[in-house]
This record gives sequence, C-alpha cells and structure tokens, in this order.
Amino acid sequence: VVGSVAPNVGTIAGGTPITITGNYFSGPATVTLGGVPATNVQVVNATTITTITPPAPAGSVDVLVTVGGRTVTLANGFTFNQVKDDIVRAWGAGTTTTGIDSNYGQSIVPVDLGACTAIAGGWAHSIALRADGTVRAWGAGTSNTGISPNYGQSIVPTDLGPCTAIAGGYLYTLALRTDGIVRAWGDNYYSQCNIPTDLGPCTAIAAGFYHALALRTDGTVRAWGRNAYGQCNIPTNLGPCTAIAGGVNHTIALRTDGTVRAWGENYYGQCTIPTNLGLCTAIAAGTHHTIALHTDGTVTAWGSNSNGECSVPAELGLCTAIAGGWWQSVALRTDGTVRAWGWNSNGQCIIPTDLGPCTAIAGGTLHSLAIQR
Repeated sequence: VVGSVAPNVGTIAGGTPITITGNYFSGPATVTLGGVPATNVQVVNATTITTITPPAPAGSVDVLVTVGGRTVTLANGFTFNQVKDDIVRAWGAGTTTTGIDSNYGQSIVPVDLGACTAIAGGWAHSIALRADGTVRAWGAGTSNTGISPNYGQSIVPTDLGPCTAIAGGYLYTLALRTDGIVRAWGDNYYSQCNIPTDLGPCTAIAAGFYHALALRTDGTVRAWGRNAYGQCNIPTNLGPCTAIAGGVNHTIALRTDGTVRAWGENYYGQCTIPTNLGLCTAIAAGTHHTIALHTDGTVTAWGSNSNGECSVPAELGLCTAIAGGWWQSVALRTDGTVRAWGWNSNGQCIIPTDLGPCTAIAGGTLHSLAIQR
C-alpha cells in the first residue's frame, strides 16, 4: 500500500529527498517517478521508504514502488517544477531586528539560504533544512549567553552533519540526521536537549514547548523533557505510529492505522479526540489546540479556540499539509496556496500577496513560514 509522498513537489533538477508512507514495505525496494529510477532508496520500516528524486521533465508523474516483485502505483504522486530554488518565505513577528514585540529577525530569511526542503518555527527563531541536508537557523538564539531568549537555539552545531528533519521548541532546536540520530541544542532547563542514550535510530522528530519527541524506526514513540502534565508518558497501548506532534503541554501521535491519539494537559480538550474524526494522514499542534488532516484532505481542529484557531474556514477546501503556531493554524491547500487563521497579533495569519504556490508550511509562536516553489 502506498499512501502519500512528502514533499510531493520538487525541481526538475532532481535531488529532492522524499518520504513515501504506506504499509507492508520490506527490503529491497525500488522506486520510479515517471518511469525514471529514484536513487538512495531506503526501506526505513514497514510504513516508510526514503529516497531522492531523479532529474525529470516538468509535470506530474506517477510514483511506482516495487517491493517483493509487486508494484503499486500512486497516480500523479509527484510534480516536477521548473523552479530551481525552493525558497523560504516568512511573515509575522520578526520582520525587524529591534528586539521589540518578539522582533528578533525570525521572519528575515537569510539571503544566502538557498533551496530548502523543510522548515520549522520556534518561539522567536526559524529553522530550515537545505537541499544539501545542512541546517540553518536564524532569529533569537544567535548567541549562547543563557539569557532569554539567547540560549544558542539558532547556533547550529558544527559537527551536526546532513539531516532529514528539523523541529523548533520554545528556546531549543531538534534535528534528525540522515543516520537516524537525533540532536538537540539550546535551552536545556527541563533536559529537553538531553537525548536518551537508548533512543536508537529514528524516522521523525517533533518539539513541544519544553518537551521533545522522536519516532523510532520500529514505530514506537519516545518523549523527554518537561512532564508536568504527563506529556512524556507514552500510553502503553499506543502501538506503532507514523507521525508525532507536540503542543505546550500535550503530545499527539498518528498511528499506522490512521487513528489519532493524544495525552498530557487536557484543560481545553486538546487531548479529547473527536468521536467522528475518522482516519487521518497528518497531525499538528498549537499551544493548546490540535489539528488533523483527514484522508480526504479536509481539516479538523479542537481544543482552545480563544483566538479562532480551531475555526477551520468553511471555504478552506482540500489540503496536503497542516501546521500549528502558538495560537494560529496554517494549512497548505492542494493547489499550493497557503491559508492561516487564529491569532493575528503580528500579521502571522496574513498571507503575503506575492507568496505563490508552496510545498511546505510551518508555524512559529508569532510568525508563519512556507517554502515557495
């Protein structure tokens, strides 16, 4: 079974790292996009394959996955575009560097950043995963004085090496290396940067306010850091998962069967899964709210709605990705356009008029980010 490809858009030059999710994967496997073989195909586990796209002409192509002699096709599963740079855009707080009203430059994208494949937002800093696997960060934390907000969360370790995923917490940063090893840096008051010695290789990471999360290669979830509300206590009957997300004091997991689980603080009902939620393909978290993307592309949100962050626009339409900021929600629609709703104190929900189609989104505390094709 092949369920999705993420990201599902890349350049005609190839070289885009993609993750294929589904079921019953086992090695060895081959992947082709539009009839052209992909490179570095890795069967991570029974539900995850990673690979790198080949060069190809512009347009949408079928993705074929062959395992054990059987081939499954995901029609129009990937689109090659002619833009050679997937540029990062950001808006909201941090459009200046005055240090007033959380303006730490988190929305001022470095001019030399280059093409990126993933983005993440922290409290007042931004993180980007470049096409070559290197990590960049900017905003608060460009020094390591230990005085809030400068805990060095934007100072990427020189020995980090190439990565496949990134995440931003309150005053710290997480990165997942290509070898599956998790790294963390920045504020460590609650030991959120102390990676468990027995963690082992992982396939995904997520950051809550003061707690960190990792999805191991066997589909099990680990959590560490602040645990005042039990957000780090993994349910014994959770089962294997495909995605994780963290709010301020709660944790969400997407199980391999498409069901959603949540635990930790539930004062606003952020951990109470709607009875009619159904099966989902993605999850995200804000401060006190939870967001889910259904298999049909529709979005549901629940928990605190004090700023309208759970009021999904009626005209939103079908989406391919979701993200949560502090009190805002962000969605990437199937046509590549971005929508945001909720708290708009710093313009974090006002999409730039020149944004254009995007391939990825992220939410920070008072700012939002996207990767533009």
